[in-house]
Amino acid sequence: MAEVRIVLVEPQEPMNLGAVARAMRNFGLKELYVVNPGPRVGPPWAQEAYWLAVHAKEVLEGAKAVGSLEEALEGVHLVVATTGRPRELYPAPVRTPKEVAQILRRTRGKAALVFGRETFGLTNEELDLAHLIGSIPTAPEQPSLNLAQAVVVFAYELFVAQGSESEEEEVAELRALEALFEDLGRYLLEIGFTDQNRFPYAMRRLRRIFHKALLTPGEVQMLRGLLHQSRYAMGRKDAGD
Repeated sequence: MAEVRIVLVEPQEPMNLGAVARAMRNFGLKELYVVNPGPRVGPPWAQEAYWLAVHAKEVLEGAKAVGSLEEALEGVHLVVATTGRPRELYPAPVRTPKEVAQILRRTRGKAALVFGRETFGLTNEELDLAHLIGSIPTAPEQPSLNLAQAVVVFAYELFVAQGSESEEEEVAELRALEALFEDLGRYLLEIGFTDQNRFPYAMRRLRRIFHKALLTPGEVQMLRGLLHQSRYAMGRKDAGD
């Protein structure tokens, strides 16, 4: 089973932080990153967080505060962004917590579960970094969950999935995948596949296609080589070679 890092983006309520730590402790998760925590949260972490954490003090004390989501995802191979908001187009396939757990069960390396702000969740740009979108099915009359409630649902499914045997698959690290997308974006503009106005929409659709594949390191390297060789061949043709 992939090592799982919990990432909270800009939490504003210290009690939510404490409740998340407790949920992590309940289901054997230890690694917590907090991106730009609100002034009432810390660090140092507010006393209210420790009240809610109960016996998860060590999870809070080991939590790392960082300045950006990219920093929180350093060294991660598989990113799962969670959201309950409907979007016109997600940049990655949408999966339930149980489906996410089954995918992580087959994944070797570091994975991150990213949870957004209490008020409006994750931005589209933050969702772009995800291989998968995790969404919890809820009643339409009250679709939103408390931050800690969402964490506990995913943590429970991860805990249950650990007992299953499965063949592991290696997934390319996020940094390598983002390098591929940079190459691809430059290539699309060079060949006129899209223009600057439609570029974000085209890239979001292509991200979705590649994220479905859960590319391995070798596959990412091969695709980057294909793009580089194609650009080289076009340059030779333009030069009359």
